[in-house]
Amino acid sequence: MGRKVRVLTALLLLVFVVALTGKSDVWRLAVQATADDAEETSDETDDSSDAGEDEEEEEEDSDDGDDDDEDDAYTRELEEQRQSTLNAIDSIKSDISTVEAKISELQSSKSSLQTYINQLDQELNSISAQITELEESIAEKEAEIESRQQELEETEEEAEEQYEMMKRRIQYMYENGSESFLELLLESESVAEMLNRAEYSSQMADYDRDMMQALQETLEKIAEQKSALEEEKTELEELLAEAESQQEAVNTAIAAKSQEIASYQAQIDAASGEQSTYEDQLDEQEKLLDQVEQQIAAAAAAKASSDDGDGGSSGFIWPCPSSHRITSSFGYRTAPVAGASTYHKGIDIGASSGAAIVASASGRVTTATYSSSAGNYVVISHGGGISTVYMHASALYVSEGDYVTQGQTIAAVGSTGYSTGPHLHFGVIVNGSYVDPTGYVN
Repeated sequence: MGRKVRVLTALLLLVFVVALTGKSDVWRLAVQATADDAEETSDETDDSSDAGEDEEEEEEDSDDGDDDDEDDAYTRELEEQRQSTLNAIDSIKSDISTVEAKISELQSSKSSLQTYINQLDQELNSISAQITELEESIAEKEAEIESRQQELEETEEEAEEQYEMMKRRIQYMYENGSESFLELLLESESVAEMLNRAEYSSQMADYDRDMMQALQETLEKIAEQKSALEEEKTELEELLAEAESQQEAVNTAIAAKSQEIASYQAQIDAASGEQSTYEDQLDEQEKLLDQVEQQIAAAAAAKASSDDGDGGSSGFIWPCPSSHRITSSFGYRTAPVAGASTYHKGIDIGASSGAAIVASASGRVTTATYSSSAGNYVVISHGGGISTVYMHASALYVSEGDYVTQGQTIAAVGSTGYSTGPHLHFGVIVNGSYVDPTGYVN
C-alpha cells in the first residue's frame, strides 16, 4: 500500500512538471516509469496471491497431517487399552489357574481322606461283624456253661443221694456188726444160701464203692467242662473288649477325618467362590476387550476410503496359498494360550513359518505395524467399508499407504504376538465390525 502511494505521488509531480515545462519526453518517461511501477506492483500482488494460495495448501496439508496424527494417536491409545485389558485378562486367568490348582489339590486331599474313611468304614464293618460273632459265641458259651452247671448240680444231687444210701448201709452194717460168721452159717439153711448172703454183702459194698467212684468221676468231668467253658468265655469276652476298643478307635478316626473333610470342603467352597469372582471379572475384561477390538476395527474402518478398491466386487481369494488348513474357526472358543480371546474374530490357518501371505483383494494398506497381541500385522482397505486383517506375521513386505493388488505377497507366516505356533490369523472387517471370513473366502 505504501508503495502505491509513492507511485501516485511521483506521477502527480511529473504531470505538474510537464505542465510547467511542456516537454513531451519527460511526460513519456514518467508514463513509462509509472507503467513499470504498476507492472512491478501487479507482479508483487500476483506473487503475494500465489504465496497465499501456497500457504492455504500448506495449511490444508498440515490439517490432513494433524488428522492422520490424531488417528494414529487414537489407534495407539486403543492398542494400549487393548494391551492393558489383555494384561488384566492374563492376571485374572493366572489367578483362576492358581485357584483351580488349589481346588484340585483340596479335592485330591479330600478324595484321599474319603478313600481312607471308606477303608475305615470297611474295617469298622469287619469289626462290627466280628463283635456280633463274638457276642453270639459268648452267648453260646454262657448257654453251655449254664447247661454244664445244671448237669453238675444234678450229678452232685445224685452223688449226695448215693452217698446217703451208702452211709445208711454202712451204718446198718456197723450197727449189726456183732453178728458172727457162725450165726450167719447156722441161720443159713444151706451152704449155697450162706454163700449167697456173703456174696450179696460183698456186691453191695462193691456197688456202693463203684457208684461213688463213678459219681466222683462225673463230677470232676463236669467241673472240668464247666471250667473250660468259663475259660473260653473269658477269652471271648477279652476278644470282645478288644474289638469294641478297635471299634471305638475307628469311630474316633472316622469322626476326625470327617471333620477334616468338612474343613477341606469349606476351603473348596471358599476357593470356588473366589474362582467365581475371578470368572466374573474375566467376563467383564473379555467384554471390555471385545469393545476395544471393535473400536480398533472401527478405527481401521475410519482410515479406509471408499475409493481404496472395488469393495470386493471382484471377489476375494484365499490369503495363504500354501495351506488351507483351518486350525481355529470364527466365533466362541477356548482360548488356546493365556491372553488370547475366547471369541475368535477371524480364522486361523496353520502354515509353515515363512510361507507367503497374499492380499485377498486389491486395496490400500491402512496399517502395517506390530502389536504385542497381534504381532506383525497388516490391514488392507478394499473400499465399500470392507477391510481384511493379516496377523502374527514373521515379516511385513508392505507399508502403510501402499496400494496392493490381489494375490500380491504382503507378509510371511509367523508366530509373533499371542500365538501357539506358526499360523495366519485372517479377519474381515465390514463397516467397523468383524465378520466371519468364510463368508468371503472358501
